[in-house]
Amino acid sequence: MDPRLEFVQMTAKVARSYAAERITKPHPATLRQVPPGPDSVTREWLTLALCDGVPGAEVTSFQFGERDDGATARCPLTVRYNRAGREAGLPEHLFTKSCPTFTTRMLSAAVNLNEVESAFYTHLRPELDIEAPHGYYTAYDPLTERGFFILEDIGKTRGAVFGTVMTRQLNRAQAESLIEVLATIHARYWNAPIRRRFGGWIRNSVEYIERLNATLPAKKRMAVGVERGRDVIPPEIYARRDEIHPALMRAMVLNVEGPQTLLHTDVHPSNWYVTRDGRMGLFDFACLTTGGWARDVAYALATHLPPEDRREWERDLVTLHGEHLVKAGIAPPSPDEAFAQYSRQMTHGMLMWLGTLGLSKLMPSPHPQDVMMETVRRVTTAALDLGTLDLLRD
Repeated sequence: MDPRLEFVQMTAKVARSYAAERITKPHPATLRQVPPGPDSVTREWLTLALCDGVPGAEVTSFQFGERDDGATARCPLTVRYNRAGREAGLPEHLFTKSCPTFTTRMLSAAVNLNEVESAFYTHLRPELDIEAPHGYYTAYDPLTERGFFILEDIGKTRGAVFGTVMTRQLNRAQAESLIEVLATIHARYWNAPIRRRFGGWIRNSVEYIERLNATLPAKKRMAVGVERGRDVIPPEIYARRDEIHPALMRAMVLNVEGPQTLLHTDVHPSNWYVTRDGRMGLFDFACLTTGGWARDVAYALATHLPPEDRREWERDLVTLHGEHLVKAGIAPPSPDEAFAQYSRQMTHGMLMWLGTLGLSKLMPSPHPQDVMMETVRRVTTAALDLGTLDLLRD
């Protein structure tokens, strides 16, 4: 189906279901019924979601903490159990994500965020040996675009410290740890039949951008973002602003050539944490796609590292990614070819952050203004340093 027509139909469907919710105020009684948001959760439903497989276990009480609304509603959850639940070690410190509003559901529908993240925790998380949260209940309802996720509260269980591009600066060891996490994911699914194994919910790089072009639309949102971010974009890039979207499209085509793997796709600093023992951890798996490894690595290094550190470390870190692949029995590209692939994929960071900065005022803003502006500065500076637009000319 044409993505534009699909999105129009989805908009109407979500609008109808959301209007009905405002009247009926549903409280799910079975796991097949996905809660609209934290306000709909009951003790009986939580018992079904968290106590399955533990005879006699029940939730006796629960309490949500302060809710943080952005692209999703995020809320800590503390749960207490009866004796059977406590003795079984059922999780007490949890974290929920949901889409309780019409705008958050439509943002999810634009790129299937709820569907993708639910599928990740159901199918892929159990196979990955990486630092990432565990999921205890994850569900998506395609009829209403509801999504509800009960995850491990890694701040409590692992001492995780979160940060943004404004608050965290990686040292060299942490940058290497970040590369190791990405390489572990890439190696695990290197040329794997992901879609055949798990279903058509995951898109490749070209399908992902084609959907964004149709639903947001990405080209317009990036153009708006360029104007809003003009003060932090290098003048050389701003002068060539009309080349950015065509270069992105060529980069996405190149990204589906050669070995394909699983990509996190949204590896900016706010989606990472540092554990109490200093390891880098990754979360928010709602944007998964398939494609070439370089798209993740380019986006991660450009957003995490100040330009000075990136310029000094990036060749070594790209080479390190290849060394991890070798350890996994995979033949990587040569260091020079790997760096060329990395340089061409800087357009992905520009898509994600110029598009975010340029979102319609009707859409929820997922990040503070200073975070968006600094990230735009970093990704566009990286594109200038690496000659990305020149590498992607016709």
